[in-house]
Amino acid sequence: MEDLQALGKLLREYRERAQLTRAQLARRARISASFVTYLEKGHRRPSAAIIARIAQALGLRADQQKQLLQSAGYASVEEIAQVSGLQGVLDEIAALSSQERDELITEIHRLLGRWQELRAKRLRKVVIPVAGWQPRLLSPAQLGQMLRPALEEIATAGLKEAILVLAPSRPAPQIALPKNLKLRQIVQEPQLGLGHAILIAQGLVGDEPFAILLPDDIILADRARSLCQMIKIYERHHCSILAVTEAEEAADFKNYGIATLGQRLEEELYWVEALAEKPRGREREREGLTIVGRYIVTPQIFEALQATAPDPNGELQLTDALNLLLQRQRICAYRYEGQLFRVTPIKMLLESLIEALDDQQPGRLERAMAITKNALYKLGRLRG
Repeated sequence: MEDLQALGKLLREYRERAQLTRAQLARRARISASFVTYLEKGHRRPSAAIIARIAQALGLRADQQKQLLQSAGYASVEEIAQVSGLQGVLDEIAALSSQERDELITEIHRLLGRWQELRAKRLRKVVIPVAGWQPRLLSPAQLGQMLRPALEEIATAGLKEAILVLAPSRPAPQIALPKNLKLRQIVQEPQLGLGHAILIAQGLVGDEPFAILLPDDIILADRARSLCQMIKIYERHHCSILAVTEAEEAADFKNYGIATLGQRLEEELYWVEALAEKPRGREREREGLTIVGRYIVTPQIFEALQATAPDPNGELQLTDALNLLLQRQRICAYRYEGQLFRVTPIKMLLESLIEALDDQQPGRLERAMAITKNALYKLGRLRG
């Protein structure tokens, strides 16, 4: 019992240091919250495999992981080998025939080589989807103007190739390309959502990490920093990265992807715990940060997109695919620096005005005028 009390104290210390509740740790480690409570009170002795899952969920170093094992009474080399499941894998390999063992070892070396190769690849490309219904309302010149800040941000970040995903039967936008930036274009037909727009770019992206930039999310102040910072983060952590910001109002939860953040890694950088596309829960259940139109993703996103089911509207959502990817890879969230201007979809603006003009709403005209004035003010800031 004394050893289990030491385990409980150590586990609680690591959990609080990671700024996780018992429920959050339980969800990450795929165990029940009551079991975490029992462990912290010294009432249960977990298996080495459970300790391995807890250590991974807490992001512990190897020495901290070993300390947890030893506090639970696992001290032998054989038992510690179970931390990453290595002992079970070795047992399975030993049970194979020599030919099967050689084939498996060859496959392991191939996968390890690909993993190392992907980590060594630098970001070179960015996908820019502009096939949605709102860009289709713009003339080629207007679409070119909307793309200008995005292309400048991309060029400043040092990326070499932009892949523009366009709507069918639309003239190409009139673009003044920044120096040293190559532009390639592809048509999304049929148009089945943002995730589908990314998926059809796979042939041009290839087997390498890449950025995604939504040009209707414009960062006004120091607009060059966000993508630059995210690339530097990728070079340190080699995982997918989302830009996030505070939700401004309830409408953000039904119109954007929402990220729930976990453990803090660095200043303004966190592990992503969960993702949801346009959640519509009750007001008190709405929590998290909205995803901004800046992403860096590994090429495994294409496998996740292919495995993602369409939403009720028949569209493939990028956030849903990222949620699948989160089950097999780390994803982190970057709270960007800079003032965000979202080119509010006309549909959303009209919905706000119609709601404001409801006969049952007091001061409806004043509220509608305020919504319009705020939209014009933001447009003025953008032009300035």
